[in-house]
Amino acid sequence: MKIENTTLLQSGWLSRIPPEIATAIIDAGRPKHFSNGDTIYGFDQPQDCLYGIAKGIVRMWVMMNEQEPRFGHIAGPGFWFGENELVTGKHRTMEMIACGESLLHMVDRSTVDRLAKHNTGIWPAVALLAVMNQGTAIGAADDLLIRDSKKRLAAVLLRLCQRRNAFQGVTHLDRIPITHNELAEASCLSRSATAALLSNLSASGLISTEYGYISILNAEGLAAIMVG
Repeated sequence: MKIENTTLLQSGWLSRIPPEIATAIIDAGRPKHFSNGDTIYGFDQPQDCLYGIAKGIVRMWVMMNEQEPRFGHIAGPGFWFGENELVTGKHRTMEMIACGESLLHMVDRSTVDRLAKHNTGIWPAVALLAVMNQGTAIGAADDLLIRDSKKRLAAVLLRLCQRRNAFQGVTHLDRIPITHNELAEASCLSRSATAALLSNLSASGLISTEYGYISILNAEGLAAIMVG
């Protein structure tokens, strides 16, 4: 069984590598459905696949220096992940949870190895994906050093909707599945400060909020905050 429409899968990372390699990765993979709340892979669970999101959203949690998982990032259609675990074999640091009905394209390590025997460009392509995702992570860390709390929150919202440090160049997300508490933690802000800032952004027509979601109404306005 193959994913019928691979247009979104071939945006972003796959559009930056030679077409024959992108096609080989698509052809060699297999689809898998996940329901809302399903764990794609969890902390300390073996993981040896690349994943491309064909449909749905994936919420990412991290746990490196702390004992409790922390909300990390959100990814939508066209985004690829799993390269770190695929290469290093380490599987403690990340947990991926499906948000809504999701369809992922999976390519396991043995398949990548098999493809690499016939095309030496496979592993450099995986390395490029790692660099892209590392860039997003570095950008996220750098944003947390922004002293102005309103600018810092705007930067986090722009990253989560794939408009800031989105090195894979994937589809923008105009409706972000995140609670106020998760956003506060992701922005290194108190809950009260986050609530006040969100109220201000909402009053300015830049966002709207509902239970468990934040909608981006004016991304350009959010970006203008960063240079204001």
